[in-house]
Amino acid sequence: MRQIRLTKVRPGMKLARNLLGRKGQVLLASGITLTKEYLDKLRALHVKSLFIHDARYADIKIPEYLSQETQQRALAILSTTMEQIYDKKTFAIDAVSDIASDIVEELILQPSISIQLTGIATHDDYTLAHSLNCAIYTTLLARSCNFTVPQIKEIACGALLHDVGKIKVDKGIINKPDRLTEKEFGIIKEHPLSGFNLLVNKRWEISSLVAHMAWQHHEKIDGTGYPRGLQGEEILNYARLLTITDVYEAITGHRPYREAMKLQEAYNIIQSGLGTTFDEHFGKIFLSKMALYLPGVEVTLSTGEQAVVVSVSETSPQKPLVRLLSYADGTPYIPPRDINLAENPQISIVSTSHI
Repeated sequence: MRQIRLTKVRPGMKLARNLLGRKGQVLLASGITLTKEYLDKLRALHVKSLFIHDARYADIKIPEYLSQETQQRALAILSTTMEQIYDKKTFAIDAVSDIASDIVEELILQPSISIQLTGIATHDDYTLAHSLNCAIYTTLLARSCNFTVPQIKEIACGALLHDVGKIKVDKGIINKPDRLTEKEFGIIKEHPLSGFNLLVNKRWEISSLVAHMAWQHHEKIDGTGYPRGLQGEEILNYARLLTITDVYEAITGHRPYREAMKLQEAYNIIQSGLGTTFDEHFGKIFLSKMALYLPGVEVTLSTGEQAVVVSVSETSPQKPLVRLLSYADGTPYIPPRDINLAENPQISIVSTSHI
């Protein structure tokens, strides 16, 4: 299996992972043979990439943190919650708390806690996919930072709901393909307070810490964030975790106004913001767990050889196991040979096929 850009998918290729809609429904099922008609519809829906079967990489497994059932339930619950808030200005918190708990229980059973892109995406509502991905990444980070399981469940719930205030923002602004005007950005900046107000009104049913995660996730350690300009430990530790994962998910995902950035770019942005934008302690732990190269991605090595990433380890997530495909002169390896870059520090990855 490998993940490739939709622009490189050709008719006749087989889908290797279900494509989900905004309510968790299966739009296209794994195993289906893609036709020109399907690909035309996917382009119209602004799908950016797909997981494809590839016989050359049949043994390469792309990690999926959550079961398909949990992904579908989470997206369905988030979609329903947003609709309830939009229509009635209220919602049932039990369903969100339950799915947050299920997400945590699945993730804490994972033998590895390297942080890799999940591939969870919906075709028409990136806010929902963003919230779910943030819940996954923040749970993994909280686990690495030794928070207790009850704390992590609370953190996951807050991550799922952190952007709930965007329900009050015009979708034309959220989905705008161009740079926002100063006025439009001012409207966007209102969503943390809007989210807090929506959540704090359910104070008898929801933890105030969850509400404060929505209010504080755009604050920065140096006090230059919004909406209140909090700094340092004035910012809830749960929110300091979320600030990191929120930025990571936002810049590594496709958005209406720009393509996804490379993982190395995301790493550099977070690293450069340690102690100013991001909590230095939590940020360093996040970076130590962050994978820079994902299984199934083709890469060029410093030797000039072509390879494909086979797997990423928890102990060396930035030095993956790779399979050598061809020599620098293009001659194929017969048979291909696997090498662990963690055991070969003289060899590095110099470029990747960007998804």
